Amino acid sequence: MTALSQMARQSPDRVVETYAEGKPYDLFFLDAAGVRLVGRKTEAAYPGPDRDGRPAERLKCTLVEARMLLGVVERDQVAEDHVAVFHRPLGDAEKAELFAAAVADPMTDLYYPYAQLGDRVRETEEGGWEVTDESARELDRAEEVLRDYVPDRLAELGFRGGVAYDAACSTGAFLQAVGRRFPGTLTIGQDLSPDMVGRARDRLDEVHCGDGIRPAIPEGSADLVVCRHLNAFVVGTGQAHDLLAAAASRCREGGHVVLLGHTPILISSQWCEMTGLTPVQRSGATPSGHALFQCYVLRKG
Repeated sequence: MTALSQMARQSPDRVVETYAEGKPYDLFFLDAAGVRLVGRKTEAAYPGPDRDGRPAERLKCTLVEARMLLGVVERDQVAEDHVAVFHRPLGDAEKAELFAAAVADPMTDLYYPYAQLGDRVRETEEGGWEVTDESARELDRAEEVLRDYVPDRLAELGFRGGVAYDAACSTGAFLQAVGRRFPGTLTIGQDLSPDMVGRARDRLDEVHCGDGIRPAIPEGSADLVVCRHLNAFVVGTGQAHDLLAAAASRCREGGHVVLLGHTPILISSQWCEMTGLTPVQRSGATPSGHALFQCYVLRKG
């Protein structure tokens, strides 16, 4: 069912955004310049760093843009059957100014506070998701912005290669991009789906078939651990926390853990910090600065 979004004006300068039975998980909060903003995610444009002058693609991914901002949050309310966010609307110039401030600060907190209404914990089927050639291509395309950004950002933060482990490697395209940026890196993937493992085998040095709750590598053996599977529509929130603990245990002291995905991350950076993972950044931006996305880079210890 599509989201029921009712823009009911309570006063000339206040609006309530109400979602009932729909998609409250499309609402995002953005803390920028000391102000908490609310927005609604839609498809975003991503021309990519190598496609100057070519038409931008519209991607169903984690990108958010200034035009998606709604206003300054005054209060949010979660009931049994709806979510309501009261906010003061922003003009286009205000949106642009606040969004630019958010892009300039990698510690900007971009997060999605609402899940689907009702108890809808997704259960991963035994043997992993069913994968077709088309769905694999779509997944790789949706993650292109992440592959373009993360390897270069890791280099800026001092990562120099070593052992890189992806706890749910999918087609292997993401970890392959890391390996290309850092020659000599040992890339090790793991995935629950035998089909995905088959697709990743030609891209990575090692691939293991199995549930990420039981990592295929020893504790403290990885310089980089990638978690792309702790997202809405992949696992439930409780599962996400357990999977992160398992994956992070494989990272050495001083190594990096990266959390990202093309749907909202279920774990907060604040929770990561409470478990001993120090946030180095919370969000990333496209090369042009026109869009933001969740990207937690965490240092262990």
